[in-house]
Amino acid sequence: MRRSAAPAFLSVTRYRVWLKDHMGELNHRSDPAQSNLQADAGHRSRPRLIFVLGLAPQKIGGIEKFLRYFVAALDAAGWDSVLCFDGQIAAEFREYITKPYVMIEPLDNQGHLGLACAGELWKLLRKHKPRIFVYAFHGVMRCFPWLAKIAGCKQVFFNDHSSRPQGQVAAPLSLSRRIVGRILTAPLTAILSVADFTRRTGDALGITSARNLVVTNGVEVHERNLRRRAEFRERHGISNEELVITQVCWMTEVKGVESMLHAAAMLLRTHSGIRFLFVGDGPELPRYRELAIELGIEGAVTFTGLLSNPTEMGVFDASDIYCQPSLWQEACPLAVLEAMSVKLPVIASNTGGLPELVANGQSGILVPVGGSLEICAALERLLGGADLRRSMGEAGYRMILKEHRIENTARKYVEIFLSL
Repeated sequence: MRRSAAPAFLSVTRYRVWLKDHMGELNHRSDPAQSNLQADAGHRSRPRLIFVLGLAPQKIGGIEKFLRYFVAALDAAGWDSVLCFDGQIAAEFREYITKPYVMIEPLDNQGHLGLACAGELWKLLRKHKPRIFVYAFHGVMRCFPWLAKIAGCKQVFFNDHSSRPQGQVAAPLSLSRRIVGRILTAPLTAILSVADFTRRTGDALGITSARNLVVTNGVEVHERNLRRRAEFRERHGISNEELVITQVCWMTEVKGVESMLHAAAMLLRTHSGIRFLFVGDGPELPRYRELAIELGIEGAVTFTGLLSNPTEMGVFDASDIYCQPSLWQEACPLAVLEAMSVKLPVIASNTGGLPELVANGQSGILVPVGGSLEICAALERLLGGADLRRSMGEAGYRMILKEHRIENTARKYVEIFLSL
C-alpha cells in the first residue's frame, strides 16, 4: 500500500527527510508496460500535471535525473505526472522513470509551432485532464498554451533551457513576430528559466509578457568513487598515471570540440601523460575522429561514443579536469555542474550562462569562444599545480552545495507550480 502523500508545501528539512526515504523506492523495478495502467486505475482522484518535452531520452543524464526527482516531489504533494516525449525513448530510461505516479505518452513532431502534433496533444489533454501544463525545448512560440487553456488547464508554464546562437545579441524580434509571439503565449502563467542569462535574453525578444522566473539546474552530489574511477580507466585503456581532460557533449559544431582538439594538439607537443576524453555521440563524431588522426594525437584521445549513464559509469570520477569550450551561448549545461559536483576544476567559454557557473580564477578558468590557444594556456596552468586543481574543485563543489542540488531544484519547481 502506498504511503499517504506529503503536503503540497514542505519545509526544506522536511522535504529532504521525505525525499531520502522516498527516493529509496525508485530502485524498485516495475513492468513499464503496466505503468500507465496502474497510474490510470489507482490515481483517478489525484490532480495531474502534463510535462511536454521536445526530446527523446537515450541515456540517464542530467535532464533525466531531474525528471525523476521532479515527479517524486510532485507525488509527495499528491500529484501524478504525465511525461510526453518527442521520439522513441530508450528502454533504460523508461525503466528508470517508471513509477505508479508517472505516465509516459508519445508526442512526436513538436517543432514548427507544434501544429503537426496539435491533434495528438488535444487527445492527451482530454484523456488526462491536467490542471497544470508545462512544455520545454523547441522554443516558447508554440500552439501548446492555447490548447492547454481551452482544455481546461488552470496554469500553463514554459520551462526555458534555451541556449543562444554564437554572437547573437539579445534584441526585440520584428514587430510581426512579436505580435504572433504575444498571441501564442497569452495563456502563459509564467516562464521558468534555467539561468539569468536565459531570462534576460528571452525577455529581450519581446514575444511574451509572462513573468520570467529563474530556477537554476541541479545535480546529484556524491563523493568521488575511486572504484568507478579505476574501472572506467581500465575499460577504456587509460592508465592510472595519466591526467584525464574530459568533455561530455552531443558531438556537434556548437560544442567546440574542434577547438578542444586543436588545443590538445598544441599541449601534447610539450606535455606527456595526458589523455583527452570525449564522451557522447552526434553527427560530427566521425569527423572529430578523423581530425584527431590528422593532428597526430589519436593515441592520446579517447572517444567513447554514447554512454547510457555517464555519471554512474565513472566518467567524472575518472577525470581530472573538465572542459566546456562551447561556441554557442550555453544556458546552464548540466555536464559542467556534474563535473563540479565531484570537485573537478572547469575550463569554459566566457559566453552565455557559463560565467554564472564558473567563477574565473576561483572554480575554473574562462576562455574566449573558439580560443584554442587560450584553452591550451588554461590547461597548462591547471596541469602545473595539483593544489590549484584541488582548490578550484573545492570552490566549485561549495557552489553546487549552495545553489545546485537537484532535490532543491525539484522542490522549487513544485512550489512554483502549486503556488502561482
